[in-house]
Amino acid sequence: MIIGMPSGVDLTAKDLMNTLKKKHAAKSYKSMVIYVEACESGSIFEGLLPKNMNIYAITAANANESSWGTYCPGEFPSPPSDLDTCLGDLFSISWMEDSDIHDLRKETLDQQYQLVRRRTAVDDMVGASHVMQYGNKTIAKQFVFNYMGANPKNDYYSPSSDDDSSLTTTPSIVSQHDATLLHFWHKFRNAPEGSPKKTEAHKQLMDELSLRKHIDESVNQIISVVFGQEKVPEMLNTVQSAGNPLVHDWDCFKMLVNSFKKQCGSTSRYEMKYSRAFANMCNAGVHINHATQAITQACSTNSPPP
Repeated sequence: MIIGMPSGVDLTAKDLMNTLKKKHAAKSYKSMVIYVEACESGSIFEGLLPKNMNIYAITAANANESSWGTYCPGEFPSPPSDLDTCLGDLFSISWMEDSDIHDLRKETLDQQYQLVRRRTAVDDMVGASHVMQYGNKTIAKQFVFNYMGANPKNDYYSPSSDDDSSLTTTPSIVSQHDATLLHFWHKFRNAPEGSPKKTEAHKQLMDELSLRKHIDESVNQIISVVFGQEKVPEMLNTVQSAGNPLVHDWDCFKMLVNSFKKQCGSTSRYEMKYSRAFANMCNAGVHINHATQAITQACSTNSPPP
């Protein structure tokens, strides 16, 4: 539904679709391939991307599930000891590592998709995500080279058993919603006892935990005020059926998301796990003024860490 940007305003699926439609109408591309790495990334295209725009999109997850960080501290394989953060995402590293060793003049987008899908789904184990395809899937018959180019060193590549093994082995994974918490935990754990670094790392860890609690309690209070406590599970967990957009009223959705971000003063991406809740509130016909008042009240009551 929404893509977090490194800076500035986050991008909603509706705004992205409007831009793509303008590009298509202006005939500014022949065909396009889009990879999206994000939790619930399927929600960017689900029920929204027309098949007649000659765009093929691949997402790290379906519209309702987390994506997964990997190469994380304390896991295997682990990043260098001086880094306390996940270095990649299972979906992203799968297609990039595949691209690193294959002759992309001979590998089709569909062949790469199938490999990445199998590696990311991890046989549907708990903690897996489902790589999805949207738009004009006939584009997947084309070679990856057409969109990414190729490394001349990989020309005439012939796969070996070791290569196949490396591209099907799944590293340990961590929910992207918890990646920041994991970073602060390892930073605290690895800091020397009694040092200023330990004190600072402990404060960062406690602040992150407090912020997550603040966000959790605020969202629950907002729903309770607007719909009643008994509706909290429904607003948090309801999912749209496959093929349908997750948001019916995009103006309402943008208003609530931006209001929550402004009023709760969050600089964390943890809050994005509640995008579906705001979508469900709008889908239920919430009165925007009532909802924004509830957001202001909840965010001032559940004060974030200083």
